[in-house]
Amino acid sequence: MVMKRIGLLVLVAAVLVGSAACNKKEPVLTQPSPTTALPTGSAAATAPPSGAPSATAEPNHFTVEGAGPYRIGAALEALRPQLDEIKTGGETCAANTTAKGKGAWKDIQMSFRPDGKIYIVINRSTTIPTPSGAWVGMTLASVSSIYGPIGQELTQGPHTAYLVTTDTGRGMMFDLDDSKKVIAMIAGEANYLKTSFLGGTDYC
Repeated sequence: MVMKRIGLLVLVAAVLVGSAACNKKEPVLTQPSPTTALPTGSAAATAPPSGAPSATAEPNHFTVEGAGPYRIGAALEALRPQLDEIKTGGETCAANTTAKGKGAWKDIQMSFRPDGKIYIVINRSTTIPTPSGAWVGMTLASVSSIYGPIGQELTQGPHTAYLVTTDTGRGMMFDLDDSKKVIAMIAGEANYLKTSFLGGTDYC
């Protein structure tokens, strides 16, 4: 009797094991989540590191050095193919030469001393801002809010200007109309811009 019960238990155990084996499922393979890092050699891995030169062209900006190829100290002869309206011997600055840029720079004007070097660059373009975000057409209040302590409002008779001076000694004069809106930006030596404006001269 005991042997029959043992045999029955063994048979039941075998049936249960077989049933479990039949009901066992294969593991489901899942796709990696979208946040999974791409392997080396992928598009993400070939992106330029932080600080590396970008293939995207730098935006056009007007700085205390000038704009584009028209920089303070650049030579007239070297720039001649990139200049329009070259004139020497004007009524106000007879010894100097003035010129304008070409193409996208057509609203950039520069003045050359008799030695042939640029000493003043003027921006009247509404599409070429400063790197800090000042534009021709902005109000004095907006410009002064950008430059704060490095800017100074100047008055000469009925005329008003705003001068920004950098630690290099170069500056940018914002020429203002009667409603105190920017009509031009002038780059050059800050002290020269200031004394010329206050003296009422023509930046000769």
